[in-house]
Amino acid sequence: MITVCYTEIKHQWNDLELADKLALLPKNLQQQASRKRLRRDRQLSVCGKLLLQELLKAHNSIRSLDDLKYNEYYRPYFENSPDFNIAHSGNIVICAMADEGQIGIDIEQINKLDFADFTDFFTGNEWNGINTHADKFDGFYDFWTKKEAVLKAIGPGFHTPLNSIDVSGEKLVYDGITYQITPLYIYPDYKCHIASTFFPQNIKLREMNF
Repeated sequence: MITVCYTEIKHQWNDLELADKLALLPKNLQQQASRKRLRRDRQLSVCGKLLLQELLKAHNSIRSLDDLKYNEYYRPYFENSPDFNIAHSGNIVICAMADEGQIGIDIEQINKLDFADFTDFFTGNEWNGINTHADKFDGFYDFWTKKEAVLKAIGPGFHTPLNSIDVSGEKLVYDGITYQITPLYIYPDYKCHIASTFFPQNIKLREMNF
């Protein structure tokens, strides 16, 4: 099973609100969030960790945020505990946790952009899918969130060349491991996908307010 928590940032926290939310986190995560230059980025960081904290409770995990570790690519994880992944875009922060295997999630707000800036990021099959989509911007973000979710599930994230994987199908095999790609519908103007090393029979979706 996969459990997904998300929150919508409806206003920017003032100093008191930010301090109150930071106090809910371990000291090292408080410092990590406080080092971010922009107030909005600090709020996004705190929201992501608060969502993760809620998922640990929902999974009755013995782990806490104090147990967070990071791999060589700075991907956070817990030893001998369910895998998780955090993403944010626009006003949405989202966190997913799996009972088994590896998981990656990505969400992107759909905006107009210049495709020429992304020529080298997609395979021929993917560009064909984007260009034949009824709405090319919708198609672009469909493939982009699939690709990033898979890369985050693999582990190295963007340290792996984006055009080295092809997400034109519902699943792919990378380094002998099969990754299933599943869409999530959060808001109409966002695209979101989960990649997992198993077929998710059930995805529980829960909105939080902070």
